[in-house]
Amino acid sequence: MKAGMSDKEKGNMITQIMVNMKQAALAENKPFDEGVFFDLAFMSDKELLRISKLCGIK
Repeated sequence: MKAGMSDKEKGNMITQIMVNMKQAALAENKPFDEGVFFDLAFMSDKELLRISKLCGIK
């Protein structure tokens, strides 16, 4: 079993989530708060994986 994601893997996943969320907000003509980055940055690997699946990533 893998111990956890590396910093690079987490960074890439957070970037993909942010891009996906921003595109969804723009598509619905809604504002997007870039501050969500800090929420994502402090999430556990498990939480990030769950959110990425909800965004259709991986």
